[in-house]
Amino acid sequence: MKILLVEDDAVVAESLAGALTNQHYAVDIAEDGQIAWELSESCTYDLILLDLILPKLDGISFCQRLRSQKNFTPILILTAKAENTDKIIGLDAGADDYLTKPFETQELLARIRALLRRGSSVLSPILEWGDLRLNPNSCEVAWNDEVLHLTPKEYALLELFLRNPNRIFSNSILIDRLWSFDEAPTPDTVRSHLKGLRMKLKAAGVVEDPIETVYGIGYRLKTEEKIKGKKSKNLSKNLGGNASESILESKIEIAEAGIRNVWQRSRSDVKQRVVVIGEAVNRLEKNKLSKKLRSQAEEAAHKLVGSLGMFGSDEGSRIAQEIEVLFSGDSPLQQTEDKQKLSQLLTSLRQEVDKINLPIISQPPSITRQLSQNSTDAKLMLVDDDTQFLVSLQALLTPWGFRVTTLDNPILFWDSLAVEQPDLLVLDVRMPHFTGTYLCNVLRNDPHWNRLPILFLSAYGNADTIHEAFAYGADDFISKPVVGPELVARIINRLERTRLLRSLAEIDVLTGVFNRTNSTQQLEEMFSWSDRHHQPFTLAIITLDRLKRINRQYGHGVGDRILSKLGELLRQTFQGNQIIGRWGGKEFILGIPGMEKDEVMRTLYHILDNFRQLEFVADNGISFYTSFSAGVVSYPDNGTDLQALYEAADVLLEQAKANGRNQIL
Repeated sequence: MKILLVEDDAVVAESLAGALTNQHYAVDIAEDGQIAWELSESCTYDLILLDLILPKLDGISFCQRLRSQKNFTPILILTAKAENTDKIIGLDAGADDYLTKPFETQELLARIRALLRRGSSVLSPILEWGDLRLNPNSCEVAWNDEVLHLTPKEYALLELFLRNPNRIFSNSILIDRLWSFDEAPTPDTVRSHLKGLRMKLKAAGVVEDPIETVYGIGYRLKTEEKIKGKKSKNLSKNLGGNASESILESKIEIAEAGIRNVWQRSRSDVKQRVVVIGEAVNRLEKNKLSKKLRSQAEEAAHKLVGSLGMFGSDEGSRIAQEIEVLFSGDSPLQQTEDKQKLSQLLTSLRQEVDKINLPIISQPPSITRQLSQNSTDAKLMLVDDDTQFLVSLQALLTPWGFRVTTLDNPILFWDSLAVEQPDLLVLDVRMPHFTGTYLCNVLRNDPHWNRLPILFLSAYGNADTIHEAFAYGADDFISKPVVGPELVARIINRLERTRLLRSLAEIDVLTGVFNRTNSTQQLEEMFSWSDRHHQPFTLAIITLDRLKRINRQYGHGVGDRILSKLGELLRQTFQGNQIIGRWGGKEFILGIPGMEKDEVMRTLYHILDNFRQLEFVADNGISFYTSFSAGVVSYPDNGTDLQALYEAADVLLEQAKANGRNQIL
C-alpha cells in the first residue's frame, strides 16, 4: 500500500516515514502543498497524510482541490491545530479523519488501517484466502497458523492482491502502487518479487497458487470458486439436501451473536434514553418542562422505537412510539390526561427495557428457502441518526455477505455516497438536517444516482408517510421494528430486480458486453480519469471478419454464435476497469486505462490466435474457421480526445482489412 506524507517539518516527516515503512507501506514525502499536488496528479495513492500549515499550498486548499477533481483518496489530517472549529473546517474540506499532534504512533497506524479498510472491498481487519491469513495489525502472514517470513515487498504484493480480489494489476500499476517515487524498479524487479512470494507460499504448503497470471495483462488474485465448489458439492453429498439449510442456520447464529454483542455495548445508552424521558415526565408533572428537554425526550423516544425493536422488544418499541407522539410538536401538553398517560407509558417502558430477552431470529419457510438459495456481496449504505440502530442493523446484515457502510450524520451524506458507491441505499424518514424523503427526491432527479435502489426503514408506518416515500421515489418501505430475515429477503429481491433491469438496459444480450450507450459513457469517464492522472489510455476497434458472408452462407444464427463467442473471449480477458462494448453489427470497442498500446496489442494477438483455432459448425454440418481484425491507438500519441482516437483506430482497421484481414494494426 502506498502513502503520500505531506509534512514540511523534515524531522517529523522522516520519523513518520520510518514508522510507516516498518509496517510495509511505500511512502512518498512532499515538503509543501504544491509538490503534494503534483505527486497526487502523477501517482496513485491509497492514503494521504496531510499537515494543514504548509508552504505554497495549505492543507485545506489541497484537500478541497483534490475533492473537486473527483479524487476520493482517503485523507488523514495530522496537525497541531486542535480547536473544534479547525477540525470542522478540515472535515468539511473533504478529509476523512483528523488527528492532533502530538499523537501516539500506534493510534495513527490504527487509524490508517481503518481508513484503508473503508476504501477496500475487503472490510475485515484480517485478510484471508482459504487458510492463508494476512494480519495488517501485526504485519504477519500465516498459512494454517504457521507464520511465513516475507520480505516487505512480498508482503505488500500479497496485501494488495488480497485487498483487491477482483482487480488485475499490470507491472506498471504494481510499480506505481507499491514503490515510492524515488525508487526506479523495472518490470523484471516486479516479476522477481512475485516469483519469490510464490516460492515461499509453495514451500509453506500452499498447494494452489493464489496469484493468477493473466497473459499479456498482469496479475490478479485467483478466485476460490472452484475450491469452494468442490467443498460445497462434498458438503451437499454428506448432508443430503441440508447443506444450504446448515449454511443458513450458521448465518443466523452469527447475526444473533452480533446483536447480542451490540446489546451488551448499548444497554447503558438505551437506559440513558429512558432516563431522559423520565426526567421530562418528572418536569412535566411539576409544570417545569422546558422546550429543550421536551425535544430531547422526543428524540430519545424516536431512537428507542428502532433500537428496542432490534433488541427483541416489539412492545417497548410500540410504547416508545406513543411517547414520541405525545412529546412531538409545539402544542401544550394536556395537564392531567397527558401527565397520567406519560407516567403510565414510562413505567411500562422501564419494565420492557428491564426484561429485554434478545430474540431468536426466525422466519417463515418461504423466506428460509429464498435466503438459502441466495448469497450476495452487494454494498449497502445505511443512513439513520440512531447510531445504536445502525450498529445493530450492520450486525444483522453482515453475515449474509453484504458489505455494509453506516452513516449517522446526514450532513456528510453526499461525500459518503460518492466515496462508497453503494448498490442499495437504506434511509430513515426522519433525521436532523435532511429528511430521508428529501434525499430520495434529490437522488431521483440526479442523472448519476436516479437508478440507485432506495429502501426506507422508519418508525412512521402510517399511510401518509408511506405514500410520501413512494411519491418521492422509494423502491420499498419497511416499518420499524425490523424483522431481520424479511429485511434481508426484501433487500435481495430489490438487488436482483435492479440488476436484471440494469442488465437489460446496459448489456448487449447477444455478446454479454456493454451496449453502445453504456460503453460510451464509461469510456468517457475512464478517458477523463486517465487524462487527469496522466495515465496511458488505449482504444481498440475490433470487427469480426467477413460476417456478411458467414450470415449469407451459413445463416444468421451461426453468425450470432460467433459474435457471442468473441464477446465471451473479450470478457474473459479484459476485466476490472477495462471497458468492452458492442457498437453495432460486428463492431466491438475496447477501452483500457493504465495500459500501454503494445501491451494491449500483444493481448489481442493472443486472443486472435485462440479465436482462429476455434471450429464452428453450421446447421448443415459444415465446419469452418474465422478471424477478426483490429485497429489499436493510444492517448495522447494518436489523439487528444475520444473522437480523434476512434477515427485514428478506424483508419488502422481499414488498413488491416485492405491487407487481407486477420490482423491487428
